Amino acid sequence: MGAKGYGRVRVHLGRVITPLASGEWQEFSPGFLAVGEDGMVVSCGEWDGSAKGRFSQAEVVDHLPCVISPGFVDAHIHLPQLDARGMAGYRLLEWLERYIYPAEMAFEDTKLARCTARRFLRELVANGVTTAAIYSSVHFEATQVVFEEAAAFGYRAVIGKVLMDRNAPASLLQDPEKAIEESIALCERWHGYQNRLFYAFTPRFAPSCSDRLLRLAGEAAASLGAYVQTHLSENLEEVELVKGLFPHSSSYTEVYLEAGLLGERTVVGHAIHLEPRELEILSSTATKVAHCPSSNLFLHSGRMNLPLIEKEKIPVALGSDVGAGPSLSPFEVMRDAYYLNITRPSKLFFYATRGGAEVLGMEDRVGSFEEGKEADFVVIDPRPVKGAGSPLEELFSRLIFWGQKNLVVATYVRERRLFP
Repeated sequence: MGAKGYGRVRVHLGRVITPLASGEWQEFSPGFLAVGEDGMVVSCGEWDGSAKGRFSQAEVVDHLPCVISPGFVDAHIHLPQLDARGMAGYRLLEWLERYIYPAEMAFEDTKLARCTARRFLRELVANGVTTAAIYSSVHFEATQVVFEEAAAFGYRAVIGKVLMDRNAPASLLQDPEKAIEESIALCERWHGYQNRLFYAFTPRFAPSCSDRLLRLAGEAAASLGAYVQTHLSENLEEVELVKGLFPHSSSYTEVYLEAGLLGERTVVGHAIHLEPRELEILSSTATKVAHCPSSNLFLHSGRMNLPLIEKEKIPVALGSDVGAGPSLSPFEVMRDAYYLNITRPSKLFFYATRGGAEVLGMEDRVGSFEEGKEADFVVIDPRPVKGAGSPLEELFSRLIFWGQKNLVVATYVRERRLFP
């Protein structure tokens, strides 16, 4: 059955939940999500007599009593660190030296990069993550491979080649001009690909970048309309290091501001140890924050003051930050976020869905089920957590605190089923 130019329509039945811009949620139970053959949402609502009549000729996929939710968004994750998870006993800077830089050096081998990218993408969708902001390695070829695999898989992502020109192993350092030249080439090839893949200029963090590299990245991102992703004030030792490396700047955040790296298409990870003036800068530049609670706990980096970030009206999403974060599961990330800041479960689910889409500037395309958006969604079986009949706030709580990836029954991007 056609509807408003959408061609043939498929109807998915379930307990349909969708977030509103206000942060509240709509629920339809039993509900339906109708999707056109182009993968766009036609409508959603109660599966009543009117809906059954409207879609009487449509193919129906019955997921009941499962929940149909917008797909999860992971706003900060490192692909080369997939197999470096769980390496405990050190804080950020020493952990990078001991485990992470060696893991990223290995991505000089493009066969390894391709194999890891395939496993990584399969793990993301197995956990219900339909969109991710991904850090690759410093290697041009490896990052090209990551884009190729995401394109072939049908995934939605923001991806960037990591930029470093100091304070890291020599094999991971590049001349600033060469690093930006390669980044521009990747951006021109992939940014906006099928409206699913996008490029992010990706300085690892200020300690590994010279002033020149940061400024070149800011200029290139602005000229090409690309994203910027980086780390900010994750660890107190790191903050002190930045003070010594950038004595002309009054704060870590000022370093990025002066380089032209902050703005509405910039996502900074962590943002834990910030002064009031830094919060004002993030807010006034419309810079976004990826809150990485699991990683912050694992590395004992500190507690992000989520209420303060919210008070400053700085948009927030959740990031697993694998490999410091030990799990790709959004349920576990939401759980850790609650442990650090008491937050309504429905708000945590908002951060993991529509909030993530807003931080990545994709709220006009994904994150909720309005007509004309792309049908990225996850089917969740609440029965193992005894939540099938619970009121919505209680359901969110049960899913967060009992949930694992085995609750994810199916994951769709543009209604193309990527899992199982």
